[in-house]
Amino acid sequence: MLKQIIASRAPKYKQRVRDIPVHILPFVSSRYATLASDQVNLSLNFESREITLTGDREAVGEVVGSVKHMISELESSIISIKMSLPQRQHRLLTGGYADDIMKKSNCSVFIGQGAEVIVWGHSPDLAAGLTAVMAQANSKYTHEFALPGPVELSKQLATYFGRIHLDRFIKSKHDVETFLPSPQSESESLCIELVGDKPEVDASVKVVAELIGKLIGGIREVSVDWLLHRVVVGKNSKRYYFCRGYPTDSFLMQVVG
Repeated sequence: MLKQIIASRAPKYKQRVRDIPVHILPFVSSRYATLASDQVNLSLNFESREITLTGDREAVGEVVGSVKHMISELESSIISIKMSLPQRQHRLLTGGYADDIMKKSNCSVFIGQGAEVIVWGHSPDLAAGLTAVMAQANSKYTHEFALPGPVELSKQLATYFGRIHLDRFIKSKHDVETFLPSPQSESESLCIELVGDKPEVDASVKVVAELIGKLIGGIREVSVDWLLHRVVVGKNSKRYYFCRGYPTDSFLMQVVG
């Protein structure tokens, strides 16, 4: 009882394991949860490539040692193999798709330069990893829809599509995953990527094309005094972007503050 009282009142100790190599992260992610206990909580941040551990000081120290040993062991035991795949298929090898490949083959996949795809894993697993990557890359139809230029117009369209959540709308209508380009992209050409069964993707392409046709000539950038920004953001912005969940034909407006 005394130990329980002390444990409940003692301050939590925090420590981080930083700079985990990017190709090691997926393997650490699949294993690190097994190191958690009643005394230690772990959280993995992919963006900063670090694990944060909190809990009892002594227990945290032991788990930190285990995590570092795991990383060192992985660095010395996994190898990579490179292959080439059309860039239009790369979308099917990222995010949740990459997680599925890891679960099926115990191998991770990364996108390299150009058409290059890199598969990491233990030597006995690489054959299964390559098979899983090829199966995933060919599992769905992908289409890249280039937004019309010049690039200023492309960025305006990308901003608008993000505001109206075009990806959610297409998903609800055609069960197609839509990946919108970032308006902050430095690329000279922005593309919407559509992934799914070909008939559904084709129907989604038609939706996007029709919407762009209505938007051409219908977007303006206006300067708004910063004191008035609160009037056109938040819940008020829905008046400009939505009409029953879909953009209106008669009033399409983009406000850039």
